[in-house]
Amino acid sequence: MALVFSSGSPAGGPRSAPQILGAAREVLSAQGYAALTIEAVAAAAGVGKSTIYRWWPSKEALVADALAEIFRAEEIPDLGDTRAELRHAVDMTIDNYANEDMAASLPALAAGLLHHPELLARFRESFLSRKRENIAAALRRGVRRGDLPDDLDTDLVQDVWAGTIVYRRLMTGAPLDADLAERLVRLVLHSPPLRAPREEAAPGGASPSRLDPAPEGKVRRSPG
Repeated sequence: MALVFSSGSPAGGPRSAPQILGAAREVLSAQGYAALTIEAVAAAAGVGKSTIYRWWPSKEALVADALAEIFRAEEIPDLGDTRAELRHAVDMTIDNYANEDMAASLPALAAGLLHHPELLARFRESFLSRKRENIAAALRRGVRRGDLPDDLDTDLVQDVWAGTIVYRRLMTGAPLDADLAERLVRLVLHSPPLRAPREEAAPGGASPSRLDPAPEGKVRRSPG
């Protein structure tokens, strides 16, 4: 286990890290982020507060590590097969929200991210940015192979995937299964609405792509 915000010993954290991080998730689920305290986590983990503070300087750092431990954000392997790589990405996203630890923490996490910008910043740094870039890299490989449109909006793809999965998890209770994963893959392979919106031509007929670089994570069509 590689801790994101620990002080970085060769061992990667205290021996009690699994108990501490598990306790942090339990307290988060039971009390919410606003009410979570280092004292409560220490009591639940059976360790002293000093042990936690030695490795995590703040509660947002502790919660970020606790959540990063159960979130997958690995690179998508280059399989030479765009459909297979997209399925890997969707399965990873489903796994993140279908596992029981995350299911218990998700309502409290959503409220915490909404009302506590310091937690949101840590969450993005420890997990979200890395996961999104790794999936975007797989989508860009699909573009280069000609399997996906060259103006694919990779941010929108991930928003649609994650939004569908989280909505099912929190609101409808619809299954997060292989059928959903395959349908989300097909949505990207065959759905023009997930292309980036075209911009109006600039004055003088210049192509917008010549005036401005494509936003990070998006691929624009080269001028003809």
